[in-house]
Amino acid sequence: MGIKLTKSDKKFITELPVGRLATATEDCEPVVRPVWPVFDGVYFYIASDPDTPKLEHIESNPQISLVLDDYDKNNWSNTKGIRIQGEAELLWNGKEYQYAHELLKEKFPEYRTEAGGWKEGDLPIIKITPTHYYKWGSNWRK
Repeated sequence: MGIKLTKSDKKFITELPVGRLATATEDCEPVVRPVWPVFDGVYFYIASDPDTPKLEHIESNPQISLVLDDYDKNNWSNTKGIRIQGEAELLWNGKEYQYAHELLKEKFPEYRTEAGGWKEGDLPIIKITPTHYYKWGSNWRK
């Protein structure tokens, strides 16, 4: 994978609830949408509805970009973020699917409810394997 994240990076990534996932259409048109990822220290996992265009994009071109960022609206010098470049794959079942599903339910209580929950195979989970990352901001802690 070739990337090493600091403790500060990992803390930042795991605390943010929302990121933005960029995929591309077959015509190479970029499409960005909000996502709610979990990070296990190596991989990112994102639950998805089964019939969204992003799944078709990933199947035709697994190269993605995921941005996680935050800012202080009272002090823009506190803006910071991480952009993850990587490869996405779709999980529909299996041990890794179950593992990712548990991580998602742990981070997002909504996934534990009857209305927000689902069973294995009902929804895909997008697994992202990072290949590079880029970060910005002046207030990274070690």
